[in-house]
Amino acid sequence: MVVPSYATDINDRMTPVYFMQVLEEAGSQHAKSFGMSYHDLLKVNLGWIVSRLHIHFIKPLKWEEPFVFSTWHRGQEDGLFFRRDAMMTDLDGTPRIVATTGWLLLDFGTRSMVRHSQFVSRPDTFCDEKAIEEPAPKLRVPAGVQMNYVYSHHVRMSDLDHNQHVNNTRYARYALDALPQEVLQERPIKDFYINFVHEAQLNGDFDLYVGEEPAEAGDRVFYVEGKMQGKTSFLVKIVL
Repeated sequence: MVVPSYATDINDRMTPVYFMQVLEEAGSQHAKSFGMSYHDLLKVNLGWIVSRLHIHFIKPLKWEEPFVFSTWHRGQEDGLFFRRDAMMTDLDGTPRIVATTGWLLLDFGTRSMVRHSQFVSRPDTFCDEKAIEEPAPKLRVPAGVQMNYVYSHHVRMSDLDHNQHVNNTRYARYALDALPQEVLQERPIKDFYINFVHEAQLNGDFDLYVGEEPAEAGDRVFYVEGKMQGKTSFLVKIVL
């Protein structure tokens, strides 16, 4: 693939939003090849729910740069999360952006998590290679970090996907819009983490809060929390 202009920021760098969009579609097509697509699961009242994500930018890709995208299923960890890793490389195979995600398998009837699936018991469905060594972590705002209100976003039809919930890639866009303008102008993103806590639906209102954590080695670390009716809907950590 080639990085399109609409996938980049003002500095021509690929955004986390675009990486998540490519991963969402490629992961869906890969799951389909094993009979575990959205439509396959819906027949038995099950569905994939993304819970955690970590993207590490080794060297940002820029507008018009060619790249190869790969994603693979890593099996189940902790008896709950199904892990999917991904990476974008140069044409010579040098990693540029790597990622790991944690997914839950939800039973829509009982609203409970499925802890075992025949999908993960088949050795032909997963690969042990790690794009990132550690699983995407559970995020918490560190003690002492002051979270300040930045703006509110009203959920509209253009935010929704076929589940009639806010598409997961939209949350990343909300978080980036909450950061100080000068930070995104001056610094490339090194790491992008997100935890999805509660789904958002049409006509809800997000209140976005931002706090900065003291960091070493010249980095800047921000937390962005999206709340709906006073409850956390998503939490993001961004290292620049």
